Amino acid sequence: MNRKQTLGASGIAISPLGLGCWAIGGHFTLGGLPDGWGEVDDRQSIEAIHAAIDMGINFFDTADAYGAGHSETVLGSAVKGRRSEVVIATKFGFTNNEAAKEVYLRHDVSPAYVRRSCERSLQRLGTDYIDLYQIHVGSLTAGEIDSVIDSLNRLREEGFIREYGWSTGDPLLAEHFARQSQAAAFQHSLNVLRDDPEMLSICEKHGLISINNSPLAMGLLSGKFTQGSQLPASDVRGSSHEWVQYFKDGKPVTDYLEKLRAVKEILTSERRSLVQGALAWIWGRSDATIPIPGFKTKKQVQELLGATAFGPLTPSQMEEIERILQPV
Repeated sequence: MNRKQTLGASGIAISPLGLGCWAIGGHFTLGGLPDGWGEVDDRQSIEAIHAAIDMGINFFDTADAYGAGHSETVLGSAVKGRRSEVVIATKFGFTNNEAAKEVYLRHDVSPAYVRRSCERSLQRLGTDYIDLYQIHVGSLTAGEIDSVIDSLNRLREEGFIREYGWSTGDPLLAEHFARQSQAAAFQHSLNVLRDDPEMLSICEKHGLISINNSPLAMGLLSGKFTQGSQLPASDVRGSSHEWVQYFKDGKPVTDYLEKLRAVKEILTSERRSLVQGALAWIWGRSDATIPIPGFKTKKQVQELLGATAFGPLTPSQMEEIERILQPV
């Protein structure tokens, strides 16, 4: 699959598939509730990242919130000596206590905090520049947006970051940000069970990359879960966060399971795994998309990368899925 994207005016080439580094951050809390993905082994995480680079994946998305900084540290260790081979995206905005593994719902995008967050991320990542620096807070006031744009422009002029963007699903705020800034990308949720035509339209209109988190619906699209599945409270999907859509109190949401059953045959066409079919749908949805599924092991990375051999679903397959899933 030959479909590299170019990130902003810098011309940074990005592989069509990236990897999201939330899960490899390990345990931490957000607003007092567990926000990790269970136990992780840093050695396995590093092995998986090395395998991904060797197989052609060059885009890795993390945040100073993931593991309260631990994800950045692990990624930095993995790419040591190979920095020129990778494109690193990270995020800022949520205040945290790195030592206590606590991230707070209280945010800060003041000039001083943005600069301090950038400096700390650079240190954890073991690099002197960040390829894509993203606002992690999904909703900001007009005054905060103007201020943070100034801060990001300044960091870019000084060479600490190459490009910047925003992780938000709010199309009105995204449109304002796109018009007022020199952004290169928006990050937002997108998968076959939850389309986002408004955010895609904004990215396409402004020539921005659409970085897609939750491309596998927080693991639901792996096909591993049934109505009787139960995840522990120590897992983000079982810790009662209100914003978790695909699982409630650790159980998969029935409506999403039914939708998955309805389109499974199309997604697994041409001997794709269900995971590979879910990624194929995203590539078929727009030329601007870059899905960033999470991972913990080399085996998972190999399955994810296998999707690139198949490429996107065909237009007729995309239309059939839309017909099946559209509301009556």
